[in-house]
Amino acid sequence: MEFHAWEHVMADLVEPSRVPGRVRYLVAVFDGEGTSEAVEDIREFVAVGDVRVAVVTSAPDAVWWGGLLEGTAVDLVTMTTSLAKLREVIDRFTGGDLLMEQERRRALSTAWSEALDKRQHLAAQLGALSRQQMRVLELLASGRRVHEVADQLGIADGTVRSHIKSLRAKLGARTQLEAVAMLRQVRQDRPADLVPMPRAASDDSR
Repeated sequence: MEFHAWEHVMADLVEPSRVPGRVRYLVAVFDGEGTSEAVEDIREFVAVGDVRVAVVTSAPDAVWWGGLLEGTAVDLVTMTTSLAKLREVIDRFTGGDLLMEQERRRALSTAWSEALDKRQHLAAQLGALSRQQMRVLELLASGRRVHEVADQLGIADGTVRSHIKSLRAKLGARTQLEAVAMLRQVRQDRPADLVPMPRAASDDSR
């Protein structure tokens, strides 16, 4: 067993010197950062062929690996697994066993597809916003309050509130916080953390 920093994995494992027909095993451990890039890296690695990958990731991020679970080249293990259990899992994996039951594999593939559809639907809703409405929403998502958004855009507080009311109607968002969450859901890599932590109530949150 060899250990590699992730930035060197692709260069080390996709080299021409690999033995044709020999299955290589990769256990990839992710802490949840850069999920979309990691998924794409694994997709490229698997495309080389003669490869099996066990992805160890946090449970909230598991859904984003669903698109790679249609075949048997990729297995998924969540970080809730103990270290002792993980060693057992690795031994089984390198011995050629499948780590996932077909039912769980199908369930995650379905969840991934549904999450992707939801994100695409939200993206379409956000696309209906005017340029100014989108700018207001982006500034709110960055943590700015209504008066700060108004100062940055050079408009009145009341105009900002009018934009918020209009963009909420277009998005079907009940609150400003929900509208911000919708933007973050589309732009963040992970499907988890959809709703930002609420701050103290103020006039700006209405």
